[in-house]
Amino acid sequence: MKKQSKLSELRWPIGIVLAILAVVVLSIWTIEQANLNPVVEDDYYFDTYQNVERDINDIIKKQQAFDKKYNVNIDAKAFQIGQNKLAVTIMTKTNAPVNDANITVKITRPDTNKFDKKPKLKNLQNGIYTFETFNIEKIGRWQIMTKITTPDQLVSFTKTEVNATK
Repeated sequence: MKKQSKLSELRWPIGIVLAILAVVVLSIWTIEQANLNPVVEDDYYFDTYQNVERDINDIIKKQQAFDKKYNVNIDAKAFQIGQNKLAVTIMTKTNAPVNDANITVKITRPDTNKFDKKPKLKNLQNGIYTFETFNIEKIGRWQIMTKITTPDQLVSFTKTEVNATK
């Protein structure tokens, strides 16, 4: 019979201990990375996830009915660093201006809500809803999110991608 060395007898226990330590270290690293990059809840529908999930069928029906009856145009194609303007035009399919809609606008980054802007309505004339100016301080992708509710209780949600440059 061959005599085994002490090192070869300890090979499996050492391997198991090293594997457990590696799992612990990688778990700690994963938690740290998750804390550095927190999850940002999507609020495309301007409501909580739970409410949207509960009412999604109704939301979709109202959106489809809105799209059959109205046209929406968002005039912002690009942002500049500094002050920016935004106007939203709402017309019926027969080109009549809609002056009694309720519009909520949010300017946001797709990856974080840290830079969100919520401009207030400044002027309304012939279906053109003009909002107060807002400041863009970061180059890159931005989104203009709108929620439009008409007096006939139809609702539209839009998301328009816009690029900000110097």
